Order: sequence, then structure tokens, then C-alpha cells
Amino acid sequence: MKISERHQCFSKVLHNQRALSHPDEFLGPNWKDVLNFWIYLDTLSTEQLEMANSSYWALDMKDRQNALNLAWAAASNVTSELILDSVWWCFPDSASRAATPELMGAHKLLEQGESLTFAPFFLNL
Repeated sequence: MKISERHQCFSKVLHNQRALSHPDEFLGPNWKDVLNFWIYLDTLSTEQLEMANSSYWALDMKDRQNALNLAWAAASNVTSELILDSVWWCFPDSASRAATPELMGAHKLLEQGESLTFAPFFLNL
């Protein structure tokens, strides 16, 4: 299994090497999507990350905060606050920091009739 920079960071921040070999135990049922997203992030240039961040900051502040709250709540249903806090520290940019918990809880968001807000910022970069 390829291990991304964020996955390595996550394991270090969490102080648990098992997170590298058994990410399913930490990242919830969408762990494969999360790891694939993290690997994808490693391929993006600074300019591409800036484009995703521009989309993030272009959202109305209330809409952005609402989407963040929904993503965090959905991810909290599949993992612990400690895991979410550890993930949060591994992202230098706001868009990928927001997209990760959204992906972790994507199935919960979709079950609630919500759509993904942050992950689509990374499409077609």
C-alpha cells in the first residue's frame, strides 16, 4: 500500500504506527476513499492546491461554516474526536483539511440528503 505524506503525518500526530497498516481502524468505512484522496493530494502542485483553496474561501462564510459543521458531525459518527483532531493537523491548506472529514463521513452526509461541498473542489485540477 502506498503511504501518502498526510497518512504518514496522521500516524505521527496520533502517535500510533498501526494507523499506517490498519487505516480502516481509524478512518471509518470510507478509509479507502480518504487514503486515495491523500495520495491524490501528493500529486497536486502548489497552484492546484491554491485553486481548491480559492474555491473554499469563495464560499459564503455561513455556507462554509455550515458545511464544515456537517462534515465534522458526519465524520464524528464514524470515528473519534481524537482521530479528527489528528487528521486536522496534517493539512496546511483549508480545502483539503475540510474535505477529509467530509470524505470520512460522506455516506452519512448523503444518507441525510446533503451533498459534498469541499471534495468537489479537487475535481478537474
